[in-house]
Amino acid sequence: MKEEKRLIEAALFISGRDMSLEELRSLTGIGALGYLQGVVQELQKDYESRESAIEILEINGKYSMRIKNECINRVKQFAQDSEISKCALRTLAYISKHDGMLKSSLVKKLGTGIYQDVKELVASEFVKQTKAGRTSKLTLTEKFKKYFAQE
Repeated sequence: MKEEKRLIEAALFISGRDMSLEELRSLTGIGALGYLQGVVQELQKDYESRESAIEILEINGKYSMRIKNECINRVKQFAQDSEISKCALRTLAYISKHDGMLKSSLVKKLGTGIYQDVKELVASEFVKQTKAGRTSKLTLTEKFKKYFAQE
């Protein structure tokens, strides 16, 4: 469960939007929605027990990670625009779980909207695209690994 919890935490952090259990199912590959809900609830408890400035909320069956209200006014001045769009971040999160995947497989999973996302991710040098037959292979770059502190 530790790996699923870390992956869900990362997805909620990077997405900046509400995510449904269905999206988390797609991300983790776990079919049991009850199990996923339990993982998210455990993550919520983790944040509560740390007395963190961050919380995970559930609203209408969707989950999001946010700064707690009592902290937001003091820190909002430090918010900055993302280096890449939120849609591209979602695509990047999926690619990071499936490093070395084919673009055609990504289209089947996330839809044709990924073409613009991949173009943006290649331009920002988070993803490298190499020809693989009639499609392309997508791999993470060193910039991605440094930016997201992967080793």
